[in-house]
Amino acid sequence: MVCVLAKEVVEGSNKKGKNITQGCAKLSVLYSLNHLMARLPLIVQSVRRKRIALAVTIWLQMCTVASWFLLTLGVIHSLHTYRPRIRSYILDFYAKRDYVKRLVYASDETCFEQVRMNRTTFFKLCEMLQTLEGLKSLRNMLIDEQVAMFLHIISHHLKNRVIKHHFNRSGETISRSFHNVLNAVIRLQDVLFKKPEPITANSTDPRWKWFKVLE
Repeated sequence: MVCVLAKEVVEGSNKKGKNITQGCAKLSVLYSLNHLMARLPLIVQSVRRKRIALAVTIWLQMCTVASWFLLTLGVIHSLHTYRPRIRSYILDFYAKRDYVKRLVYASDETCFEQVRMNRTTFFKLCEMLQTLEGLKSLRNMLIDEQVAMFLHIISHHLKNRVIKHHFNRSGETISRSFHNVLNAVIRLQDVLFKKPEPITANSTDPRWKWFKVLE
């Protein structure tokens, strides 16, 4: 089309100058249109790439904002619901005392079978060891558990490993608490052990007439 217009311009070069000027203007406009049409696919692709890049950028920003929002919600939820140290310590403490409750506090029959005394006698012994001989609770073990462990060992001749499994304690803790109660009981012998009374020759008790006093 540009070539045809150029031919017309050349043929009409002998005409008036006004016609020549109009022909040149038409030629310039058509050349510009032809150049624009040739570059139109490149422009469309460039615009499309820019739109895609803008959409990807907006999507990434939205994902970033959403991730920060979810992270904040998770932190707030954990602060309100998760108490690792206090809760785990309390649950662990009561879980380890479960065997003591079943051993002593269930009934007098169970207490007598396991520690060879009823609950009333057991509580009196714990009180005497605490008040008279100064037996103290350990960091994670109360006095009643120490005494129950001591009596359970000497009543059934159990080993350290068996007690470790039953009471859910370490072997070192069991050994230390056993010796603490043992030393307290030994120091309490003046109260627990009744001193023998000598039998005189003129005793009126009829049970002693069958025994001879040796000199």
